[in-house]
Amino acid sequence: MNGWVVCRQGKGYLVKNGIQEKLETNFNKDSVGMINEDRGDSVLVWLIGSDSYWIIPKNEVEEIDVTKTGDKFDFKICNVCHCLKPTENFARNQNNLRGIVRRPSCQKCRTSIDKRAPKTKQAKQTEKQKPKKGEPFTCPICRKRSIVGITAKIIVDHDHHTGNIRGFICDSCNTGLGRFKNGENYLMNAVNYIKEHDTLG
Repeated sequence: MNGWVVCRQGKGYLVKNGIQEKLETNFNKDSVGMINEDRGDSVLVWLIGSDSYWIIPKNEVEEIDVTKTGDKFDFKICNVCHCLKPTENFARNQNNLRGIVRRPSCQKCRTSIDKRAPKTKQAKQTEKQKPKKGEPFTCPICRKRSIVGITAKIIVDHDHHTGNIRGFICDSCNTGLGRFKNGENYLMNAVNYIKEHDTLG
């Protein structure tokens, strides 16, 4: 047995710094991971969602072909918890020529994300300050000048961890921050990556 597996029972022995914990503990059922080592009746599995190693009975893991999961299949892997779930557990996002496109995060994870949405009172106050359609606007991130609602959509930006509103940015930069999971570490990693591969430097 090797490659990707789904851990059906959600329990095993956590391994930290190469040492197995004495008590069996739980993790998310149907977590997806990779076999790291075969130990006879059990396997050492690396769970991608929690970036942790677990010793799990072999009869509680099931090999899966991750390339046969997603919107076109019966099961899909959540991009947050990395659990294999029925595709209908992912909300519809849009339709395209190939059919239904669903959100990459399962409904359970989406609920957790949505709880960190902007706080209502602060959101109402901020909405009053939002630049009006037809006004000039300069995005504080990309510095691009635009006409609100005409040449760019202006978004109320918020901290996805606290729900606090930070200000207004253009929709392109909002998408960019979302791709970087609104995290300073991810952005710094991107800067360091660019510097490392800068052929002009």
